[in-house]
Amino acid sequence: MLSTLLGLFGCAKRQTIHTGTFSNETYALKAIDIQGFSTNSIEYELVLGRWKPIHIDAITTNWGAPYADDLYGDTRRVYISPTHIAYRNEPDNFVDHQATMLYLSPSRFSSDAFAHIARFMQTEWPTIDRKFANERYSRFPHIIGLVYSESDAFRRVFKGQGTDANKAITVEVDGRVRYGAVDLSFEEGSGLSDKVQMPGKIIYVATGKNAGLTLAQVRTYKDKAGKTLFDYFQLQEKP
Repeated sequence: MLSTLLGLFGCAKRQTIHTGTFSNETYALKAIDIQGFSTNSIEYELVLGRWKPIHIDAITTNWGAPYADDLYGDTRRVYISPTHIAYRNEPDNFVDHQATMLYLSPSRFSSDAFAHIARFMQTEWPTIDRKFANERYSRFPHIIGLVYSESDAFRRVFKGQGTDANKAITVEVDGRVRYGAVDLSFEEGSGLSDKVQMPGKIIYVATGKNAGLTLAQVRTYKDKAGKTLFDYFQLQEKP
């Protein structure tokens, strides 16, 4: 992620913002300020002793807490606290310190590495999280747990059929319901609720002046297994 951005924008500033010791090894948390043409962004990198650096960025996090734990199936995961923040039915766009899971790819981290990082996060991260829960670091992610997988493995994508074959309804782990190009290069209104509504895994389908896709149209969108949104969620019409 970082190397791609550097190739596009060519400028990034690194700053060590926290250091400590865990399990007889030193660690450092670095903030990476990426200067873009029109916007800036901040990513983080955790260097934990002899282990590979842990990237905390748009690829390894979500925009909010997962809408349900069972979406991970049998995938290995660890929560930092048993009282982690609850899912929000409202959009998370303007929420400071968004809650998120952190994804560690098995292609990059061994099972032992995941276990070690999980112990670190449960022991050290709550203190780090409190330290940076302030205005200056308003976009500092509130990591609530770790998942031993790629972040996009749990995104549900339902592709259209026929004339809509180039479009898809995508449900993100953080509950966002998106409609547009299959590759998400563009999005458009669908009349579906902005996020999955919990409890119940409900997705509202607007009728009346806010109408977009109808229930019948939504039913034609299918995932790779041939299933529709109705197999995973409750679809309800709402004026």
